[in-house]
Amino acid sequence: MVCKIVNVVRLNNLGLFIGLAIACPSAVNSAQWYSESSARLRNVYDDNVRLTSRNHDSVVGMILAGTIKAGQRTETSNINLKGGATLKKYSGEDNVNTNDFDLGVDVTHRTERDKFTLTAAVKLDSTLTSEIQSSGLMQRRKRRIKKNFALSWTRSLSERTSLKLGYSHTDTDYKNAKNTGLSNYTYQSIDATFAYSLNMKTIVSSMLTSSLYKGSNRTKTETQDLGISLGIKHNFSETFSIGAGAGVRYSETEYRTYQVDDHNTDTGLLLNANVQRTFERMMVSGLFSRNVLPSGSGALLITDKLSVEADYRVDERLNLNLVSAAYRNSSADEDNETYDRIYYSIQPKIRWKLARRWLIEGSYRYRYQRYDASDLTADSNAIFLSAKYIWPSKPSAGLW
Repeated sequence: MVCKIVNVVRLNNLGLFIGLAIACPSAVNSAQWYSESSARLRNVYDDNVRLTSRNHDSVVGMILAGTIKAGQRTETSNINLKGGATLKKYSGEDNVNTNDFDLGVDVTHRTERDKFTLTAAVKLDSTLTSEIQSSGLMQRRKRRIKKNFALSWTRSLSERTSLKLGYSHTDTDYKNAKNTGLSNYTYQSIDATFAYSLNMKTIVSSMLTSSLYKGSNRTKTETQDLGISLGIKHNFSETFSIGAGAGVRYSETEYRTYQVDDHNTDTGLLLNANVQRTFERMMVSGLFSRNVLPSGSGALLITDKLSVEADYRVDERLNLNLVSAAYRNSSADEDNETYDRIYYSIQPKIRWKLARRWLIEGSYRYRYQRYDASDLTADSNAIFLSAKYIWPSKPSAGLW
């Protein structure tokens, strides 16, 4: 049986970690403080905002979003505090308005041979957007509260070799989500990565991962997963790089339904391939991966992802952009295939720099999903027009 990960205290107070971060040794006299912020107003039309196969109405709406980032930099460390709020108001259909908030901190500290990182975040959002990449349960708007904490340590063993150890903990709660199919869950993972530089352009690596997923709904689910993989990354030039990796995984799932305990096992492949190419005016990147992903469907998911992004600079003010992604999700528990699904989206954009700090953007987005169990399909067409203002960053030698 895969070794269980030791439980840790839940993230109940992000302020504790922010306090620890600010108190870290990197806060020295040579530190530089900075702040950055932006605001965006977006108008939207969507003919299926819930991405449902049932009868629905089109909506028009307005989305107001603001972000702020502030922190402290030194030659060896960086403390970054960030927050944001997004207010969405629609007309044409009931119960789709949402107010989303997020708050987080990232801390990095370097020594001659070591790098330490800490991240902590709390996010309050809606299932209309939070479940797109995983369960797809977007049809009923429910509040999601997601808390995440992660630590990593990277040690340079020699000029060519390094070792990285990481741990992360995620706690996700859905409010008033009874009879929606959504399940509260916790997810913990640990990983160890060994990397070796063959030369200035090529790095090979090996990774060992272990995770524990616990879902709580009408069925109590616990999935332990262990994976090992090998990878390679090669930089052909400063503008062209590729990477690839492959491995195997093994999982055990225990669940209780109607007071009966049962379990099963599953094995599969882990895959990763990526490419990025930059031209004089254009950048293109692509990714294919198969990994495990926690979800609110009450099961750990095996996710195949294919994404392509492209950006073309027409001139100093005008950019054309394309973002596309496709997902194939299936449960690591073969007895829970209710939410196995296919989802894909494509979104071309046009972005115009109206002035030094003003950006105007227009885009069209198409989404599609289909569940295997019911063979139900749904699609959505949406049009966006937005204006964004970016406040100038304000570095200073001391606290502002």
